[in-house]
Amino acid sequence: MGPGDRLVRGILIGGALGAFSAIFGLTENMFIAVGMGAAAGFLAGLTHAMLDKKRKP
Repeated sequence: MGPGDRLVRGILIGGALGAFSAIFGLTENMFIAVGMGAAAGFLAGLTHAMLDKKRKP
């Protein structure tokens, strides 16, 4: 799994969690919830990719 795959996976998972939070009533605006989740997922995927790169020689 390459770094690009990790970023895309993070964006998709984060966006899905944002959508679920809007569906279950934790937030008022679904657009903002999905955007914030996707941004957080991007940062999580970036962090995971950097850590994976550091571990492998």
